[in-house]
Amino acid sequence: MKSYRLREKQHDNLLQDLLLSRGIEGDEAAEHFLEPNFERDSHDPFLLPDMEQAVERILAAVKNNEKVAVWSDYDCDGIPGGVLLSEFLRGIGLEVTHYIPNRHVEGYGMNEGGVGELAESGITLLITVDLGTTDFGPITFAKEKGIDVIVTDHHLVQQLLPPAYAVINPKRLDSKYPFDGLCGAGVAWKLVQAILAKNRFNIGEGQEKWLLDLAGLGTLSDMVPLVGENRMLASCGLLVMRRARRPGIAALLSALKIKPATLTEDDIGFMLAPRINAASRMDSPQIAARLLTTNSMVEARELAARLNTINDERKGLVASISREVNKRLEIMGAEGPVIVMGNPKWRPGVLGLVANSLMQAHGGPVFLWGRDGSTSASEEDGLLRGSCRSDGSVSVVEVMAAAGQDGFFDHFGGHRASGGFSFTQDKAHELSERLAHAYEELASHAPAAEEVVLDRQLSIEEVPHAHQALQRLAPFGIGNAKPLFIFPSTLISSVRTFGKQKNHLELALSSPDGAGDDVVPGVAFFSTADSFQKKIARGAHADIVGHVELDWRGGPRIRVVDVI
Repeated sequence: MKSYRLREKQHDNLLQDLLLSRGIEGDEAAEHFLEPNFERDSHDPFLLPDMEQAVERILAAVKNNEKVAVWSDYDCDGIPGGVLLSEFLRGIGLEVTHYIPNRHVEGYGMNEGGVGELAESGITLLITVDLGTTDFGPITFAKEKGIDVIVTDHHLVQQLLPPAYAVINPKRLDSKYPFDGLCGAGVAWKLVQAILAKNRFNIGEGQEKWLLDLAGLGTLSDMVPLVGENRMLASCGLLVMRRARRPGIAALLSALKIKPATLTEDDIGFMLAPRINAASRMDSPQIAARLLTTNSMVEARELAARLNTINDERKGLVASISREVNKRLEIMGAEGPVIVMGNPKWRPGVLGLVANSLMQAHGGPVFLWGRDGSTSASEEDGLLRGSCRSDGSVSVVEVMAAAGQDGFFDHFGGHRASGGFSFTQDKAHELSERLAHAYEELASHAPAAEEVVLDRQLSIEEVPHAHQALQRLAPFGIGNAKPLFIFPSTLISSVRTFGKQKNHLELALSSPDGAGDDVVPGVAFFSTADSFQKKIARGAHADIVGHVELDWRGGPRIRVVDVI
């Protein structure tokens, strides 16, 4: 059961209170946070490790008319980052192949098969986006084939670096860069900035800022902190996306009935990113890449419609696997500290989504595995691939590292709260015990979970005006969470379910005495009257914990997190 503590109120001014809750004090600090500035908030790209030699190598490729490949990840960080870098490199005169691995056949990262194809086509320089830091084998192979590899990545760095020409990663221990939270598209953007610092290639001053829609899209879609330089990239990226100059983004927004001028980080996180990610999960990532690349509005509309269809198929598959997992859990009875489950028929590309929903419902880490039917591996020695999610109290990467110290996993990696892994089928019977033992050992040394701190108390009457202050704090995400409020003794004047499956709640919330005209809608998705600490009942009074947001009509509402 969650416990809540109200942060001590400092001012009558809501905005000042929320800035203080983020540790922002003083007029200058407040201005920097509330008004992200491109010039001020952009750090020197040459402070990133290996940036100097990477830029010199790319300039040499331009001079020598070399063929270049950009090898990007297949998610909504890697795809926009790969399109950004490919588009820019073509603009300075290079012949560029944008290679995105098929996750169903090749899996995550670089592989020798793809490298071999690129070598045969005459590629002599390969630049990664959002991957490469742990791809020792494929990078060694590329070197043997006469291909120089420049890694641009942001994933956790192991003790050794691959034998690449350059490894640009802000998480390198020897990095002098003042901010290590860039996403993959963000690191690719810094490479663009560094190249332009050496040679403008007749590109008008500031024209490169039009690429910030892609850098912002990656930043807002990935699990990176929205502070510092990322806050600027996200804010500037939203400004560019709201101009809807890129046909693919304009078409996707139109298909989703989202007005470009009012585009928010929630629209990207809940609407755009899932559709771009669905391309690789269910079909080919090139569909999403083409959407972001095309200059044809006709093609953009066709691709947007296709992504919508693919995303609907993805939703159905996730729901089906979730039902199967929950049924198995029900049969098994008592749950262990870690949920580990698999089925060779499950498609690995959607298991991260299933794992995330299970983690939110059950609390502990979730590891799910499957195998793509399209792989050529045999039943006996085929590679199984999986995804994992946790609440971040214990790093899933550390859990996998501890569980696989003897080389159990063929590959694993990721972030603190999310990751991926692969292993051979003959080891499947060992996986659950290994992960549970590793988790219990790490959890025993982890700090106890802290109570949830509420930013402020609000009355129902204050809700219509609160959003003006909240807009100045946006975009929200990791490191700048949406403010969490408590609305004390709120009258729940009506309750209704909605949605095709009637699995969402809409409430009418009023001041404690029910007097006046102040009624604010509240919404709780995938919830019932029994989902919270206190049962929701019409006519009851309760303390509502939630966020203030705008509904699809632009009116204020409360996103209910808990009822206590």
